[in-house]
Order: sequence, then C-alpha cells, then structure tokens
Amino acid sequence: MLKNNIQKALLGGFIGTIVFTIMGQLIAPHIIGFPMNVGKMIAGMIHSPENVGIMIHFVMGTILFPISYLLIGYDRISGPGWLKGLIYLIPIYLVAMLVVVPMAGKGLFFHSLPAAMIALMGHLVYGAIMGSIIGTPKNSQNEVISQN
Repeated sequence: MLKNNIQKALLGGFIGTIVFTIMGQLIAPHIIGFPMNVGKMIAGMIHSPENVGIMIHFVMGTILFPISYLLIGYDRISGPGWLKGLIYLIPIYLVAMLVVVPMAGKGLFFHSLPAAMIALMGHLVYGAIMGSIIGTPKNSQNEVISQN
C-alpha cells in the first residue's frame, strides 16, 4: 500500500509540477505581462545556471512536496483527495511568498497582487492535481460511507 501511495505521489507531483510550470509560462504573461519562471528564480538565488534551478524546482514538486504530503497531510486533512492536496499547498504557498520570494529579491508576495494571485493559483492547481492522483486513504472513504 505504501509503495503504491509513493508511486502515485511521485506521479501526481510530477504532473502537478508540469502544469504549474506551464501555467507560469502561458497564463502569467496574459495577466501580469511576463512569464513566471520558478527555475530561473531559484537559479538566481543560488547563483547557478537556469537548468539547475529548473531541476531543483522539479525535485521539490515531484519528490519533496508529495512525500511530505504523504507524511504530514494525507491522513490528517479530511475531504476528497483534490481538496486535501489543495489545502496542504496553502502553507507551502505562504512560505514561498514570505520567505523564498523575498530571498530571491522579489519582495513579499512579489510586491504585486496579480503576481501573488498567479502564484496562488499555480500552487492550488498543483495541490489539487497531486491530491487527486494520490487519492484518499481507504479508511477515510469507509468512514464517509458508514456515516451515510
């Protein structure tokens, strides 16, 4: 069961990261006038080439966040998988806006409500995708069925 959950978590994280990245490249320019490139931002923080930043972005989205979700949020957050993933990503978004983005020299919440909202949308979509693919613990589904 754990192996299956880890596989689903990695798949959900990878697909979520791809969608998150595409949203930053394709949707953000229409709303804020420029693409949001997380890989480039990370690369700038660590003084590395952009491809290193992209790799770190994908490792975080494919491995770190989904595995931490399995360990911390999977059994503790109630609701359907998509909602559990969405809720789990809210504190991650806040850490990004309050710590990571300022460390990258972009200020709190990018100093821009539209940019912060694009980032929020990306994190929520990522969380919903990840949570949907991982699903809900079997005992939680049984509890919901037995309550009806």
